[in-house]
Amino acid sequence: MSDPLAKPMLQEISPETVKSLSDSQLQQLAEDIRAFLIDSISRTGGHIGANLATIELSLALHKVFDSPADRLVFDTGHQGYTHKIITGRLAKFPTLNRFGGMSRFLARSESEHDAIDASHAGTAISLATGMAFAYARDRQPRTVVAVVGDGSLVEGMSFEALNYAATSGLGLVILINDNEMAIAPSVGGMRNLTAGSSWELRSRGFFEGLGFTYIPVADGHSIHDLVAALDSAKSLGRPVVVHAKTRKGKGLELADSHPYKMHFSLPFDPVTGTGAAPTVVGKTFGLEAAQTLRQILETRDDVFVITPATPYASYLQELATGFPDRVIDVGMAEQQAIGMACGMALRGKYPIVCIQTTFLQRAFDQLIHDVAYMNLPVTLLGVRSGFAGYDSPTHHGVYDIPYLRSIPNLAVVYPYSPEDLQATLAARMKQPEGPMVILHPYEVIPAQDEIAAGRAGDLLTLAQGDDGAILFLSNGLAAARALRDRLRTELQASFGLHCLRGIKPAPLDDLVRITQSAARIVTIEECSINGGIGSLVAEVLADHKIKSDLLRLAVPDIFVPAGDKAECRQAAGLDDATLLRRVAAFWPELAQP
Repeated sequence: MSDPLAKPMLQEISPETVKSLSDSQLQQLAEDIRAFLIDSISRTGGHIGANLATIELSLALHKVFDSPADRLVFDTGHQGYTHKIITGRLAKFPTLNRFGGMSRFLARSESEHDAIDASHAGTAISLATGMAFAYARDRQPRTVVAVVGDGSLVEGMSFEALNYAATSGLGLVILINDNEMAIAPSVGGMRNLTAGSSWELRSRGFFEGLGFTYIPVADGHSIHDLVAALDSAKSLGRPVVVHAKTRKGKGLELADSHPYKMHFSLPFDPVTGTGAAPTVVGKTFGLEAAQTLRQILETRDDVFVITPATPYASYLQELATGFPDRVIDVGMAEQQAIGMACGMALRGKYPIVCIQTTFLQRAFDQLIHDVAYMNLPVTLLGVRSGFAGYDSPTHHGVYDIPYLRSIPNLAVVYPYSPEDLQATLAARMKQPEGPMVILHPYEVIPAQDEIAAGRAGDLLTLAQGDDGAILFLSNGLAAARALRDRLRTELQASFGLHCLRGIKPAPLDDLVRITQSAARIVTIEECSINGGIGSLVAEVLADHKIKSDLLRLAVPDIFVPAGDKAECRQAAGLDDATLLRRVAAFWPELAQP
């Protein structure tokens, strides 16, 4: 395979050079970019499938529009890699999935051509209407383009924005990148609207019925057709929908048979597919939970599993194949997932919602108004709690405990181990009463960091200590152990280790007993310092007039950069060395000989 970087046009690419190229030159450039992306992403890992669908589309955008004067607003940044190449970031691709490297998504800090920081779906049309409104108000003749994947059109925010934008009169273009996929295949009525032999007729009726001008592009990989459509849309100066049919994973043969068209992958062999995996490989809480879900579905016909477009994150692929009418993907629609679960529960069913907690934020109102207020037996498996890898600072599940603790009637637990998660889920489904969230992390669990299965209770003491107590959740076990060991060897201080499982209701008797008997208390957590486990312990101390000192070690009031667990701990001041320094500074008497 020839070196993709050896192509002159690829080396010289910029928004200005794109405008100077003919359609045929742009089509050749698209093939060079495709070869580069496959080669580069196979080495680093990243969102490959979606980006192979948007190469020609991105070139056409920069051919027609004048970025950054005209604003290109991508709905989720994982379709923006070609845009990154065009805007001068070709040399940064080897840093993808490295701490401090190029973002997997779009980021204003990287380029003036990135109009928003985009990592969650469904936001682009709303943000674009706001930009277009401001430009119109300031009498600036600019066009704003929202580049929207068809899968994200089902987000409630997208529908609300479509409703407003259609009759707004704004200089707004909505470019639908329609590859009939969200992460998994698109589902529901929108797919009926945009797929099949009559997609153009049905889509035209829908969008024109709302009030948009509608321009279809049957071949979304034809530079000529895309440029013509976008030129026409730009000239109209009113709300226009350009609907381009694309192919997710185009140019990567192994994507054709992949269930998600290689939406995301760890580093892989682009010929054999070796290494291709959309999530972490090894023993995880989620993998163990999926095994228990299978057992439950095999023995119960009143249990259903719901997920909003991310089945891979909860290892539901095989489960969905075996139980196609019991494992329900509602698409990128978190509010629908929770609302549908409530409806099931009201009719005597027992729904289990598998959802990443960073996406559960979008259904906060449903948790309060529908699940908790009606006290329904809805179970949520909240994956990715804590640091969540290289996706985006907004993907970290470090806000889940504070917002979940605030909701009445809602039980929240954080199992000790994958085996404990299995036991918790199995026990819960025997007689579910009221709502419960079972949180668990994303990463592979090293064998030495597991807490043995079969332990009962909501607070587990792993070690005793005379000088203080360390309280933590299971995803902080390694950090807590390391801190205890270093306190013992470097400061000759003995601290106990206590793993908390029950977050709400908390095991108050145990917490009171431990905090009353320990003069010094440390809490460690991959959670916002405002409202997490440290806050829970502070409430116990205040409510029971306990005079022990408390040091809360948690994520400060910042957005933590994307990174692996060690890098995120370092960025948040939760690495082993910093934890020891903070304890020694807080209690200087421990360092006295």
